[in-house]
Amino acid sequence: MLYYLDHRERDNLRMLKRSNLNKIGWKEKDLEELLVKNLDRILDEETLMPIFTERSFQEEPDIMALDHTGKLYIFELKRWKSNEENLLQVFRYGQIYGQKNYEDLEKLFLKFNPNSNSLVEEHREYFKLANEEWINKEQFNHQQHFLIVTDGTDIKTRNAVNYWKKTGLNIDSIVYRVFVTDSNEQLIEFNAYSPFQDVIEMEQSNFILNTNYKNNPHSHDEMMNEEKAAAYYHPWKNKIKRIQKGDKVFLYQSGKGIVAMGIGTGEVHMKEYQGKSDEEYYMRLEDFNKLKHPLSAKKMKDVTDSNFMFNQTLFSVDKKKSDLIWKYIKDNHL
Repeated sequence: MLYYLDHRERDNLRMLKRSNLNKIGWKEKDLEELLVKNLDRILDEETLMPIFTERSFQEEPDIMALDHTGKLYIFELKRWKSNEENLLQVFRYGQIYGQKNYEDLEKLFLKFNPNSNSLVEEHREYFKLANEEWINKEQFNHQQHFLIVTDGTDIKTRNAVNYWKKTGLNIDSIVYRVFVTDSNEQLIEFNAYSPFQDVIEMEQSNFILNTNYKNNPHSHDEMMNEEKAAAYYHPWKNKIKRIQKGDKVFLYQSGKGIVAMGIGTGEVHMKEYQGKSDEEYYMRLEDFNKLKHPLSAKKMKDVTDSNFMFNQTLFSVDKKKSDLIWKYIKDNHL
């Protein structure tokens, strides 16, 4: 639940008015577009790799993703109140796509990602799998897991999910809630999903940003010289909007490690990139420091006792880990 904090009545919790997408004029496709274009907000990108989103007029799940073992995650968005057919449709998708082999999944993946390498290559790169962790084509889609994205007021669907989960079916729900404020602002609340954690309660406000050196060394040099964090093209450029004023930002160069760090200003700017208007989003960084020598990925793991997926454009790091990295850099790399 969301409540107002009233500085005049500090002993009173007044709840925001609950609503739903239908009441505020959103169509079914609107929610799907919102979530598809912000997958990194509903998925834990360290553990799930999106491979496909629904095409119009096709009997397909809304979103599909893989984990590092090749298990297939099937997402279905329930925009409004459920009916008896809702979960039956989801199970039908499971029946259809549970029988897909590697070649079938790769065809779907390449329709969604036409400029990518093979699915097996992209999967290895995405999860940074060591040679002994590689999976072969036969291991893709060895198991399926259903994820139902549903309105918090949709008790029928939530109860049905809980029932099937008790029977041993791999199924979970991601609940969203819609609110309207006194000034008629419309808010939506939902939690990210990770296969290792039912809900991620709060997005962390410290980030590691890849400098795009692998794709364009000039982008890396510009970030370092202009003391900024930047990302390019949709949907990756939108990730810069996640950085708020005061957030710690570490710049990571592929193959090297962290090469610089600074504090977000909270102001997002747009500029031309490779001849295309507004395809770079960037933010100036305060208290900017270039490292004398990079902090390697291995050393970061040693310092924080954690693993990181560095192939992402931008990912969040919790306060404890970011403070450890920040202090280690201050003590050893400046």
